[in-house]
Amino acid sequence: MRKIAVYLFCVICLFSCKKNEYLDASVDEPMVEFSSLSINETIPFVAGNEYNIAVPIQIFGGNSTASISVKVESDLSAEAYTVPSSVQLKGSSLDTVFVKIKTGKLQKGKPYSMKLTISSSAVSVSKNYESCTVVFSQQAFMDFFTGMYVCYESSTGSTYDVEFVKMNETTVKNMNFYDFPLAGQYVPYVFTQDDSKSIEIPEGTEWTDNLGNKYLVSGTGTYELNGNFSVDFTMQDAATEAVYLTGKHSFRKK
Repeated sequence: MRKIAVYLFCVICLFSCKKNEYLDASVDEPMVEFSSLSINETIPFVAGNEYNIAVPIQIFGGNSTASISVKVESDLSAEAYTVPSSVQLKGSSLDTVFVKIKTGKLQKGKPYSMKLTISSSAVSVSKNYESCTVVFSQQAFMDFFTGMYVCYESSTGSTYDVEFVKMNETTVKNMNFYDFPLAGQYVPYVFTQDDSKSIEIPEGTEWTDNLGNKYLVSGTGTYELNGNFSVDFTMQDAATEAVYLTGKHSFRKK
């Protein structure tokens, strides 16, 4: 009886081992898929007329030089983008489908989506990763001048961090003016979107420092299309309008 039990145990182990080996076996023929199910990208405000979004694909279980077809579904008009209808694989484990966006056709700041689906009669395609959704938008003008900056202040020779927050479509606010604001105080900067590339702190802007002293702040400056800008400023005592300080703030995007 004991011999029969040992025999049955060996048979069970044998079949179990074979089953596990089968389940653990690697793919023995090439299979292609997108590297992820979704991609999010922000196109810089200063991008050229054509901007390429790279959508990675991967091949495992071997290499292939087969052709794959690419189907596109999008809420963007067909004249605003170009996607190759087919791609020939390069025989490596990684490849790319390039989505070419014509930025002049975009409404800046508006999100768009595009679903890419691959298929092929020459190579296997993963059913789980056969599609990838690309979500993208082009940065709006004022969004380009928001975020953290390093400020150099000529009048004091000091350097400190400043955060600019979007106020509306023409204006950002400096949340750390003079590196000494009362909590909640800010100074607005109005940008002109034309060839002058000019900036203005409106006359009569009132600002209060951390000691409760009130000032009238004004200024003018210019910006660059790399996100940096500089402003010559004047601070006057709010009560007497006597000039308290003049100087220049140079802001470098972090």
